[in-house]
Amino acid sequence: MPHGFERIVAHPERPDHSAEQPGDTIVARLRLDGWHDVTVRVLHPFTWDAKFRGFRIDELAVSPARPRTLVSGAYSVADAAVLNVDEARVTRTPFDFPEGDRHDGVLYRTIGHSPEADERYQDAAGWCTIAATDADGRAVALATALDRSDCVLLDLLADDHGLTVQTRLPWQTFRPAELPAPDALPGLLVRHGHGDHETAEAWLRELLAATVPSRASTAPPPLIADTWGFGTDIDADRVTAFFDVAADLGVEVVTVDKGWEDHVGDWNAQSGYAGGVAGIAALAHDRGMKLGLWVGAGNASPDSVVATAHPDWLATWNGRHQMVSHRNHSLCLGHEPARDHVLACLDRLVRDGVDWLLHDFETISRCDAAHHTHDPGAGEAAGVTGWYSVLATLREAHLELLIENCWNGGKPLDLQMIAHHDTTIGDDWCRSEENRLAAVGLGVYLPSSWTSKYMGDEPHLPLRAQLAPYLVGGPWILMGDLPGWAPAQLAEMRQGIAIYREWRTAAQDAHAVPPVLLGSTAGVTGLAYSPRADGAQLATFAVAETAVGATVRWHPVIMTSSTEAWIVRDEWSGAEQRVARGDLAAGIPLDTASADGIALSVRPA
Repeated sequence: MPHGFERIVAHPERPDHSAEQPGDTIVARLRLDGWHDVTVRVLHPFTWDAKFRGFRIDELAVSPARPRTLVSGAYSVADAAVLNVDEARVTRTPFDFPEGDRHDGVLYRTIGHSPEADERYQDAAGWCTIAATDADGRAVALATALDRSDCVLLDLLADDHGLTVQTRLPWQTFRPAELPAPDALPGLLVRHGHGDHETAEAWLRELLAATVPSRASTAPPPLIADTWGFGTDIDADRVTAFFDVAADLGVEVVTVDKGWEDHVGDWNAQSGYAGGVAGIAALAHDRGMKLGLWVGAGNASPDSVVATAHPDWLATWNGRHQMVSHRNHSLCLGHEPARDHVLACLDRLVRDGVDWLLHDFETISRCDAAHHTHDPGAGEAAGVTGWYSVLATLREAHLELLIENCWNGGKPLDLQMIAHHDTTIGDDWCRSEENRLAAVGLGVYLPSSWTSKYMGDEPHLPLRAQLAPYLVGGPWILMGDLPGWAPAQLAEMRQGIAIYREWRTAAQDAHAVPPVLLGSTAGVTGLAYSPRADGAQLATFAVAETAVGATVRWHPVIMTSSTEAWIVRDEWSGAEQRVARGDLAAGIPLDTASADGIALSVRPA
């Protein structure tokens, strides 16, 4: 097992199900005797159920009186909410989904509320860190990672003698007729030893960097333009005009978002696109760009050919078809004919010229259909297996294809997701501050080249203040009205793009971090690269109106003790000044004369 991790397996036995007390399947268990004063750091994934806390990290106490359970998977917030409402399982509360005219599937939670810090069940990424003190008074740490996140419950159970860590598959989604072999169940990888949360976070960074596919670890993150600034109001003329401006800006991948397709599920271009998908690809390729295409691979609109010809392929849960985003149904990827259809459609799109695949919507659905090829008691697990099988086959057949993770809102964050993708969603708001916060949370674990940043138009912000978070990391995805941008805005964008290109990197040890600021910092936000090997570092800042005139200093991380002279550069103006090491350690004053965006770099002279 790489980087000191081991896979824990408990050789599960069939639980005793009854109407009064359903049984969960315990998959893995680890006992850590003597561990006390336990805390866990939870990375919350992005979700429309709890819109403003995507990729935030919370540190929570674990004690005998306060056990914690981290819920990972495609519907983690909804599942955690249900479990918090009905923790004792006195009643058989279902894991449910919205229905009715007022729901379009972007909200998954119908029972309870988004978990709060005092509650046991927390929605979580498929990895976490734990810190404690052992019986000898030494600081100890544990890192855990799931190799796949079906709906998995990670229990942290403290008692007077130590800590038990275990994973469960809840009865609501996992009641198979026959238990699969242990190596076919979601695996728990663990590493523990002396240290603290930061030690365990470093272990996870090593593990995740080793899991990233080679194509994503050797090329810097691209500059992308995506049509979602227009929503679904796109046609061939608007797409062509968009491509023209994107090419002029030097965009490397141009993505046509939702609205190009005739029907979700069939994946043919609308009739107005000459030559279909191959014609759209030619429009991009002829302008020197690669083509990206939005696909809700696991979905089908009710009037699509696949849904009307094969209604038996649709996922069924608790007696009804799930209604998901934009009022589509879900195809069951645990059902072999439906899975084969999805793979064939994706393969056709790539053969028609798609270079970058953005897959979205509810790719994994729960399904308890008795007529499907999967066990009706384990439909979600079959769907997860089916989707990773589709991705593996697609990637093997098309070695140059790049795939972006946005499925189920980007919530499944596990090792197999990392291994099958080349980037993951950072934030779905297309707003600079939310993207910055997502980059900080994900940057604790993932390389800076692995967090997609969606940039929409925010005319209420000074442009440089809006651009600041997008200059660090990537891929940077422009989602605004490019053809409508004024010449001055286009000129500023070109400057920002030049900064992005100069600093972007595929190095797996480069991470987005919050810069150290001292002074009157209220109203000043920032994002920086972790320092390069030679000590060079880029930091960007947004100064709000409330911070105008404040005294704020940036303290770069000084990695080398031998360099006495440094160059501080204003990346927007190109102005440079030479400073001594002592001056650098004292901090670089930020220009807060106006509300604007700042981009500063330091490097050895």
